[in-house]
Amino acid sequence: MSAAEEKNALALKALFGNDTLADRLTSTHIAVVLPPEALSASGRLLAEVLSDVLARLWPCINFHGAEADRMLAVALNAAQSGGGNGSGLQVRWAPPYDVVVAVGCDAPAGAGYTLRVGADGWDLAMGADAKCGDSVNPVGPAFAAAMAGAQVFHRVFQSELSGMAAEPFDSWHVDVRQLFGAAELEVADLDLGETHAFGVGAVTHGLMWVIEHWPAQASGALALVDQDKYGSSNGQRYAFMCPTDAGQMKVATMKNRLEAAHPQLTVTDHPTDLNSYCAIRGFDRPLHRVIAGLDSAEARRHVAFKLPERTVNMWTAGERIGAGRYQPTHGGACLACDYLERADTQLDEVAELFQQTGVRPDLIRTLLDSGRGLSAEEAVTIASRWGTPADKFVGQPLRSVMPALCATGRLQMPNNPEVVDVPFAFASLFAGISGFMMLLKDLKGGDPSEGWTQHIFKRPTPFLLRALHTRSECVCCSTLSDLATNA
Repeated sequence: MSAAEEKNALALKALFGNDTLADRLTSTHIAVVLPPEALSASGRLLAEVLSDVLARLWPCINFHGAEADRMLAVALNAAQSGGGNGSGLQVRWAPPYDVVVAVGCDAPAGAGYTLRVGADGWDLAMGADAKCGDSVNPVGPAFAAAMAGAQVFHRVFQSELSGMAAEPFDSWHVDVRQLFGAAELEVADLDLGETHAFGVGAVTHGLMWVIEHWPAQASGALALVDQDKYGSSNGQRYAFMCPTDAGQMKVATMKNRLEAAHPQLTVTDHPTDLNSYCAIRGFDRPLHRVIAGLDSAEARRHVAFKLPERTVNMWTAGERIGAGRYQPTHGGACLACDYLERADTQLDEVAELFQQTGVRPDLIRTLLDSGRGLSAEEAVTIASRWGTPADKFVGQPLRSVMPALCATGRLQMPNNPEVVDVPFAFASLFAGISGFMMLLKDLKGGDPSEGWTQHIFKRPTPFLLRALHTRSECVCCSTLSDLATNA
């Protein structure tokens, strides 16, 4: 089993509480049907993102249509980035299939259950009339690919998902801007000003892919801050990660991608944790805008404690994803308002992890703050406590080891479910695109602090967009209020 396949097995365990379902991933046969003629601009974007998303989860996919070879290459890149060999990915037509995804066209008769999907600019559609247009705007195609990926998963695991009341899409069309209350947005130059991206993980990869493919000029100064290197397990959910990325610093690779796409954008890479970055930069220097693509509530609190002027946040949690923007003025919430430390537990995160792992509390604090990988001694301490081999834990961040222990049934953590959340590629992409929409709104200014959340197997709706107000118990908002009073 490849590293990505192990991660997908963990994700199934986290979602369903059942670690026997991974075999269904390999036994499911999927087809991606493309038009007989060359794809339109939006159709090509949709097909490429769809091929990338599907191949990070499903090992048996056939491609059929005029640009099948191109999409096979995209899928092979995705599968091999996670350590797979891609042998089940082929250009062929051998119906019937468990699920067929048709990109803006009809599938041949007798193909099997078919989901037809289309996109054009800001628009996406599902159903018999779904088509693809000529727009080079990547938002609609990427959103459509994420939704289609979720619907494929829903079809295959529909009996396990029956309790979620998530009905399959028959016919549906939406302008993505409507979901985020932003009908006025247009494709225009992006001036990111001074922006700091903390965490270059799966959701940030989704957001950065949209920036990378944004058809207008991007400028400004973007600092990428993340201390981690790519591992092959990241191929399970990192949009357009390549096999050659393994072992490379995430920030350096993303810097190269963005600079190649947007020469006017100044990108700096900082292979360190956010606290060290801010200390070196100087805590007295304000952070104008922060993009938070982090893996824990505590890390987000660390961001909030730096009192950024504006924040864009993205997250995944089981079957839900979300994004928000925070401008703590005029009663608007700051990032910490959504991640207040729990007061109803006797132990904090460090104490809980000490009980669960046996690693000394001071080392746990260092591991959490720095994101460094476990030493051989630390890995042995954890492995001996739970009777599991230590070799796979060496060099892995603590937050990556905890889901592995939980998914094997060796560790249950009911008080902190976020630690064991291992999202799928379509969910991470979904959250990243949502974060990009919040970033666009933040760049335009306007109303402060709002959040949007969505069940990944249900139809997105603008009714889940809501204003976020300051919390009286939030120490960050209290500090900002005091600073404003004394200014």
